[in-house]
Amino acid sequence: MTVFGYLESEPYSSLAENIQPKQPLKKITIKDISIPSHFNPSFEAYCSNKIFCEELSKKHSSSATTNFKFICARLRWINTTVDINCDLYDWSDKSIWCSHRDLCQFIDRVLDNQSILRKFEIYFVSSNNDYCWVDMDNSREDLNFVPRDGAKWKNT
Repeated sequence: MTVFGYLESEPYSSLAENIQPKQPLKKITIKDISIPSHFNPSFEAYCSNKIFCEELSKKHSSSATTNFKFICARLRWINTTVDINCDLYDWSDKSIWCSHRDLCQFIDRVLDNQSILRKFEIYFVSSNNDYCWVDMDNSREDLNFVPRDGAKWKNT
């Protein structure tokens, strides 16, 4: 949600129209600016709230008296179905889908690595999808998180 605004401009907006990108998309990293979606006022407010909470967590984590860690998980699209490859969803959803199994693996990795995590971390959490446009390198490096599932583009 913190970066859904990227889907409102090219090259990312073509995914919402189910247009297959001609080349790999530039991956948005945790260092890139957060851009909320302006799809509608309630969606924009929700996205902006998540951005605010990340900033608040960052501020509190820098306090010398803070004895706990803030892990901000930028969870991608998680739904109730496991059939992500059906035609009900467009590629703005499929490109950032996160399976239940990959979500559980991420949570396990965070819990298993508490001792080595810094006081403040942001991670994108998604499955291994075609045209995924968020960079999860720090999840792999810090937590050894490697998604097992993924949505694949069907060429017809």
